[in-house]
Amino acid sequence: MRSIVRIGGRAAGFLVAAALAVAALGAAALVPWPEHRVTPPSLVVQPAESRQQRVCPGPLLTLADDAAAATTASSIGEADVIVGADPDDAEITETPIDAPENPRADRDGTPVAIEVEPGTVDAGLIAGAQSQSADTETMAGFAATACAEATSESWLVAGATTLGRTSLVMLANPTDVAATVDVRVTGETGAIDAGSALGIIVPGGSQRVVSLAGIAPNLSSPVVHVTSSGGTIAATLEQSAVDGLAPAGVELTGAAAMPATTQIIPGFVVAEAGGIDPAEDHAEGDGFPAVRLLAVGDEPVDVSIGLVPETGSAAGATIEATLQPGRATDVPLGVLEAGAYTVRLEADGPIVAAARAAVGGTDAAPAPGAADIAAAGDFAWSVSTAPLLDDAVVAIPDGGSPVLHLANEGEDVAEVQLTIDGSARAITIDAGSAASVEVDAGSTVRLAGVAGVHAAVSFDAEGELAAFGVQPPGPLDAPIRVFPR
Repeated sequence: MRSIVRIGGRAAGFLVAAALAVAALGAAALVPWPEHRVTPPSLVVQPAESRQQRVCPGPLLTLADDAAAATTASSIGEADVIVGADPDDAEITETPIDAPENPRADRDGTPVAIEVEPGTVDAGLIAGAQSQSADTETMAGFAATACAEATSESWLVAGATTLGRTSLVMLANPTDVAATVDVRVTGETGAIDAGSALGIIVPGGSQRVVSLAGIAPNLSSPVVHVTSSGGTIAATLEQSAVDGLAPAGVELTGAAAMPATTQIIPGFVVAEAGGIDPAEDHAEGDGFPAVRLLAVGDEPVDVSIGLVPETGSAAGATIEATLQPGRATDVPLGVLEAGAYTVRLEADGPIVAAARAAVGGTDAAPAPGAADIAAAGDFAWSVSTAPLLDDAVVAIPDGGSPVLHLANEGEDVAEVQLTIDGSARAITIDAGSAASVEVDAGSTVRLAGVAGVHAAVSFDAEGELAAFGVQPPGPLDAPIRVFPR
């Protein structure tokens, strides 16, 4: 009996000790433990502010001007360049970019990099643009484009390499570092396998020119994706056309907005009434209003194309289209009245876009009662644009009847302040509406209150047609937090 009592006592003691341990652990769980956190050492580094820079592509080029050098791209004259900044007294430096492949560069000039010193101009408040008229046996028409910011990636939505169509991709490297450039082309039949267009070396401070027909022949709807490593590239596409023996237009087209599910093309000018029914998926020729689209992805994309007159005098038309992945498509925009339009594109997948219009030529089916169109003519590509920041500067090069187009795609009314060569005026643009302003050739336009607004410049006079989009600046240098190892 005594042993049993002794064992029972020991067991009870063990149970009491266990209970006390559990209680202690529970109390420890309820009482906050002291914390000790170690923050790894780091340093915020502010990159030195870089110069704001834009690149003008230089004079128009033509192939086969010399039978002894049929693949050489030679210039046919000098481009007119206009530059501007805010404030007006900001010093703008113009630096020529070498064009070693152009045998007439000494006579006609080269691409030009324009830049301002760091801290002298706010983001986006430097601009340049160029224009040039051509009148030769192989090229005629008027071309204008904005001087662009050099980037590591751009999309050129324009051009053709079918019979009578010549397209050149101009690659200008304004940096001191050589750029390795890949030029990838997608057409109506899909992606083009062209190994010679990959790994193109563009030395620092120079331009190289790639003939699109050399890497992607017989395409009616090419889209060109340009990427670079090392130095950045300002890419421009020049397209010229010949119908029979008569030159039928020329255009310089800069980069479109990056792939997105919503794209806006402001200031799309239809110079003459006419067009082709959208149901004609394989409409021949390029003398009718159309929008070029490419779905950037691996799945089909449904797109709604809205066409709204700038004047608001008529209800906008809507066209539905389905894009197959990896195939560029030109969608006819129907029979349109002459005027300026905003093209709105809504898709269920990322796309790139630009719209084409022509004046003259014989491809377009005239509207009822319209007069026959002469064989010679010109054409223009209007690219999709990204929304502007609150302030912007637009340079207006020489050309007939220049017009600045502003499309407010925001949800609020835009109160825009325009200052043109010192003369100020205010414009109110309702949400979802657009406005246009006639501007003087050779002027610089200062815009304020344009956050979320899309802008473009068009020229339409005496059978000449041209357009370019106004793109916002890329992201500025931002502070970087560095964690040493």
